[in-house]
Formats: sequence, C-alpha cells, structure tokens
Amino acid sequence: MHGSVAWWFVVLCGGAALVVEGATVCTDRPVIGIIAQASSSKRHGDTFIPANYIKYLEQAGARVVPIRVRQTQQYYEQLFSKINGVLFPGGHVSIVSSDYSKTARIIYDLAVKANSEGEVFPLWGSCEGFQLMTYLSTGHRLLHSSEAYNVSLPLILQTGYETSRMLGGLTSQLTTILTSENVTPNFHHYGVSVETYNKSASLRHFFRVLSTNRDNKGKLFVSTAEAYKYPFYGTQWHPEKINFEWNPSLAINHGANGVLVSQYFANFFVNEARRSCHQFPSDREAGHLLIEKFFMNYWDGGSFKQIYYFNFTQPEGSHLVG
Repeated sequence: MHGSVAWWFVVLCGGAALVVEGATVCTDRPVIGIIAQASSSKRHGDTFIPANYIKYLEQAGARVVPIRVRQTQQYYEQLFSKINGVLFPGGHVSIVSSDYSKTARIIYDLAVKANSEGEVFPLWGSCEGFQLMTYLSTGHRLLHSSEAYNVSLPLILQTGYETSRMLGGLTSQLTTILTSENVTPNFHHYGVSVETYNKSASLRHFFRVLSTNRDNKGKLFVSTAEAYKYPFYGTQWHPEKINFEWNPSLAINHGANGVLVSQYFANFFVNEARRSCHQFPSDREAGHLLIEKFFMNYWDGGSFKQIYYFNFTQPEGSHLVG
C-alpha cells in the first residue's frame, strides 16, 4: 500500500488498543536501515550488526537492511531514497571520528533535509546511537562519565511527557510499569547529564527530554528524548535487549511487563517509518538487500549472542559464512 492516507491508526499494546487520530501512512511494508560498525575481531567481518536490533524492528512489522560504512555518497543517497527510517545502534566506537559516525553524519544530514522539505523520515538512536545523535545535532561531544552498566531502571518521566509523540500513546498500565519497575536496561559508561543538557542551548533547543535516570553515583542523565522539529528519537537505554538478549549474567527484565515495554517502543518507531513515502522500485530489489540475505553467527558459551558480520568489500546481498 503506497500513497498518503489519513486514518485512525490502531496498535495493540498490552491487550489495549492505542488509537492515534490523523496518522498519515504511506506504506505497510516499511524497510528500516541499521548502520554497521567496526567489529573488534576481523575474523568474521570488518563490521557487524547485533541481531537483537534487527529482531526488535521485525517484531513490529518492519524489514531491515544493513547500511555499510566506507561507501560512496551515491550509495547512501540511493539507499536513503528507498528505505523508511534508520536506527543508530549502540556500540563502543567514537561518535566523532569512527566510520560509524561518518556514515551516520551522511544519513543524518539527508534526514534533516528530507524532513525540512516536508517528507517524513524517522531516526532512532539507542545508547551510543542516541549519544551520536546529540553530537550530530549540536556539533559538540557533550558526554560525561555516567556509570550505569548492567542495570535496569524505572524511568523518571518528565512533566508533560504525555504530550510527546513518543510517550503520548502510553496506557496507564505501561506508564505504571515504566515508572515503578526495573524494565529499562542500561549498559553505558557515558551519557548526557541533565546538567550538561541544561547548559547546552543547542541541545536544549533541539531535543526535548522525556525521562531521566540516576546513575550509580546518583547523577541525573537524560534517558529518553525526542527532537522538537524532526521525527528523531533516542533512548540511553536499550529497548531491543529486553526481548532478544539472553545472556543470564545481564540485568535485563524478561518478564511479561518488560516485553510490553520493548514492543511499545518498537511499535512506535516502526509506525513512524510507515509514514515515510520512500520505497524500493520493486520487492525484488528490496529482497536483494534485506538482512535475510546474510548468514547470522551464533555465540554460545553463556552469551547467546547472534551477530551479522559484513566486510567493506563484500558485494551487496552476498552471503558471508561465519
């Protein structure tokens, strides 16, 4: 289904129907890109994408294509014109000088231009992905030490959160879960402190803070935010880990309420992607680039991780054996 259609949009969440009036939907077959980043081991591939980000989007009805680093401007522009949103994943690379950062800058600039010209093209950043978005939007690295590693927390929702795009659809059940249970998994050593946010006019005017949290030392950091002007969203925590990260040593809430939280945020972002009118010329071309064309590596031994690896020179759509 293509073409702008205004309608009542219904999302099942926790058994309750979330109805958003006036939503504009361009496609019911959204394709979302995820940027790869450098892997610590080159044995399987130069870059990688954890499978939990892919499954996170797929659970809400999206398809996923990897976005490679070190490609031409033409590659990014052509891919951007066909996909319906991009997710910036978490990681451990530089938000200023890495290939991941350079690729994100191109995508970010394309998204700003598209949205400024009246299109809808959403971006999402998780953990370092959100940190990267704060750098891209201000031109400054505003991170400070924030020790909240391997801990799940309830959100401290900010006044007026219910009028936001991201959290405006929360049911009373989900609001209670998010504010009273340890359901948002954090795995970071750096973050944007509330103090820094308040002092940075450029960041304060670009992003609206929807929730905060305290790190292990009691310092407040920004944990959930959305851009005022653009459909850009970020969480310092990891909604994708709740349903798809199974290392038993990690403090992740896999209970029914945690699952509802992950599904809510996945549904929200994929619904935003459905508002994008970008499309592939054919499903055949889309299928050639989809993540299903690549082999997934599985690591057991207690970590239970699934990872997709890519090489810089590997042809699009080809298989990489782990």
